[in-house]
Amino acid sequence: MSQTPLVLHLIPTLAMAGAERVVIELAARLPEEGFRTKIIALFEGGSFADDLRRRDIRWTQLLSSNAGSRMELLSRLNGLMRDDARGPAIIHTHLFGGDFYGALAKRLSHGRVTAPLISTAHNIDHDDSTLRRLARRWAVRQMDQVVAISGAVARYEKRNLGVREDRIQVIPNGVELSRITKRHLRPFHDIPRLLCVGRLEAQKGHAILLNALANVPPPWMLEIVGTGSLERDLRELAERLGIASRVHFLGEQRDVHEQRYAEADLFCFPSQWEGMGLVLAEAMAAGVPILASNLPAIREYASASRLVDPASIDDWTAAIRDTLADPASAIATAQKAEPGIRKKFGLEQMVSSYADLYRQIIRGPSSSHPTRRSTSRRHHAAHS
Repeated sequence: MSQTPLVLHLIPTLAMAGAERVVIELAARLPEEGFRTKIIALFEGGSFADDLRRRDIRWTQLLSSNAGSRMELLSRLNGLMRDDARGPAIIHTHLFGGDFYGALAKRLSHGRVTAPLISTAHNIDHDDSTLRRLARRWAVRQMDQVVAISGAVARYEKRNLGVREDRIQVIPNGVELSRITKRHLRPFHDIPRLLCVGRLEAQKGHAILLNALANVPPPWMLEIVGTGSLERDLRELAERLGIASRVHFLGEQRDVHEQRYAEADLFCFPSQWEGMGLVLAEAMAAGVPILASNLPAIREYASASRLVDPASIDDWTAAIRDTLADPASAIATAQKAEPGIRKKFGLEQMVSSYADLYRQIIRGPSSSHPTRRSTSRRHHAAHS
């Protein structure tokens, strides 16, 4: 094997979402920690394919779509995972597709795939069907290590999926702080600008937010960044509620870091369940006042902010009304929270933690726990 160990990242697609962004940042930055990297997109390149080319990140796509042959997928994946002269030292899987097909390909290799498997659990998957839950449970039990992005996800993996506690480590997702333009210490706009970022799917709770805003008198405007299967339904809901002229669907946006956060007055995060909420951490790192669902993962870092019952339209309405009536308090809370968020969720800290974990696993089970000395030094330098 090459002296520089290869980390192979398996992920279903390269769509523009939180887990995919984490994988790209790991692949781009791990060479600084002494690792080669390659991303395997199982089904399609997605919106981030251009970013990979621009940043010279090695990647390949196995199938042209999710409708492709699973036997072909497993055959090609098995070949990439084999422990040949330039094969992977670590196979790192992400999301259900990466976990399941990575574990299955190794099982079907009859011992020819020897690299250890690591899974990062990015979410709490309350919308799994029974069959999918069983498949997920089987897959994560094949892993040599499971990384949870929050304490709440770690508890879910142990309680719901049966992962042993000694195989779970918590490493929060990192925020690319250098790209985030901070919101100036200014009052709200004359027409307050509300921002919501996330996939247009049931988990993200956009319908709760729209129904709540129907009871909030103007002036206000809401920008929704993201795409998904519910876009048409949400547009029609805004029309029925009589607020469509104040709700703007912006689709996928690559300037959220540089522009949208800085211009926002209030960031709304109405998720119904969540593993961590990377965009919420980004908004808080930008100093944007927030309203977020009262979920275990969010309480881990946003407990000082106003958290709202995720299922209650009335509570969301009251929280938005109160914030628009007293923006100074919301701004003060956001400014107070910002330094702690930047310290906890630095991207360099995340990459260093994964590099330490990889080294520990490559050394083998007799090695001690990964040292945090180099991580702490780099993290301190980044924030001093």
